[in-house]
Amino acid sequence: MSWPIFFKDSLIVGNSKFNVGICTLWSKKENFAKKLKNKFCVIGNLYTAEGISYMLKNILANPVIRYLIICGDDLTKSGEILKKFFEEGIEEDGKIKGTENYIHSNLSKELIDIIRKNVKLIDLRGRENELSEVIEKLGKEEEPFTSPLILPDEKGVEEEINSEIVGFRVEGSLGEVWLKILDLIMKFGEVKESQHSLKQKEIIDVLAIIKSFSLEHFFEINKNILKNYLRSFLSPRKQKGIEYNYGERLFKFSFKFVSEQFKTEMKFFINQIDKIVELLKKAEFTRRAVATIWNPFHDLNSPNPPCLTQINWLIKNRKLYQTCIFRSHDIFGAYLLNAIALRKLQKKIARKLGIECGDLIILSHSAHIYENCWKRVERILKSYYRNKPMKFEEDKAGYFRIWIDERKKEIVVQHYLPNGKKSRFKFQGKKASELYKKILNENLITRIDHAAYLGAELARAEICLKEGKKFEQDAA
Repeated sequence: MSWPIFFKDSLIVGNSKFNVGICTLWSKKENFAKKLKNKFCVIGNLYTAEGISYMLKNILANPVIRYLIICGDDLTKSGEILKKFFEEGIEEDGKIKGTENYIHSNLSKELIDIIRKNVKLIDLRGRENELSEVIEKLGKEEEPFTSPLILPDEKGVEEEINSEIVGFRVEGSLGEVWLKILDLIMKFGEVKESQHSLKQKEIIDVLAIIKSFSLEHFFEINKNILKNYLRSFLSPRKQKGIEYNYGERLFKFSFKFVSEQFKTEMKFFINQIDKIVELLKKAEFTRRAVATIWNPFHDLNSPNPPCLTQINWLIKNRKLYQTCIFRSHDIFGAYLLNAIALRKLQKKIARKLGIECGDLIILSHSAHIYENCWKRVERILKSYYRNKPMKFEEDKAGYFRIWIDERKKEIVVQHYLPNGKKSRFKFQGKKASELYKKILNENLITRIDHAAYLGAELARAEICLKEGKKFEQDAA
């Protein structure tokens, strides 16, 4: 088996016998590789702490690396977690000490100790200009510090319900929405390859309506990571060495213009958010409040194009509604950070308009979970979602009152609006099956739990009608 074992297509291999490995975190690895002229074993990114296990397994498969250098922009603090690993090690359950992150279960404590004893971490974050000098001093070809060992990936559960379902709708608080989408992917997701050397489970087109926000304890979000991410998302400043960040695309979108008259290329910038505020102030009913993150001149050929591609705003009942479209959405690894940052952006715009925020709507075209996270997702779902009492929620389309008309010997179903006013929709009949078909045909139910409740109550009403018993509608 050729080396590297994991993420081969995402790594740059120099001299595989060289004793220096370089982790550029979120910064472009190509920028470093060009300057070092193969004076390294391997160079790669570390976008999340989950990648640490794969890094360690690659080192064990080719144990010549004696120095691991971290450098570049530490956007999600994955570099800080890697540093904690080398300084403090792991707990008995595989948790990196001082963090909320875990090492794969097939990396034993004995193997971890061998790596920590033989590999020295060198932290050059913020001192990238010293990289060449450090490598010149320490770098050389070296013999392995232990026998090469190839460990398999930590596999997750692969059962899938083979389904052609596309288009899912979920609604609730951020925590409720997140758990529901995780559950949908684990149940209905198609297992397929990805462009990141990992399998994924994927469902197509998830529409989430997020109505409230709070940081739940099961989110496992590091506060420093969140703070750093929000700063990047809401600022026009582009971090050095980063392919893109959303703040730059939203607040300082750049495009080039070639003047035929002067035969010169000119670069322009636009603050899309300022323009959005201007449009909405001028006409609250506008449908033109759209910000584009996707830049076709750059992103179509980019190895790391943005996942968020477009944001739309509409005002309804003096509330600002924000719809965000993701071409690709890592639901376990990125969804929560994305949603929290997008809500901050929504609040920022609403404040400038002097109105309140409505719902945050997120459309995830490819909603997926990577294979290396399946086990963790299953643990979270088992603890916080599955077999929990169902929370009955209001259907925004309204509700129904059911009774039996003793004179006509019929079941009567009256529809009411959420504010308690009677609507024009009234249904009468003797059979539950006839009634629910009529009701469904009018599109008056938007929630599955309400449909199930209504079906059960109609069936009870039909039995009471046939047996001449008194019928009283049960509370939901």
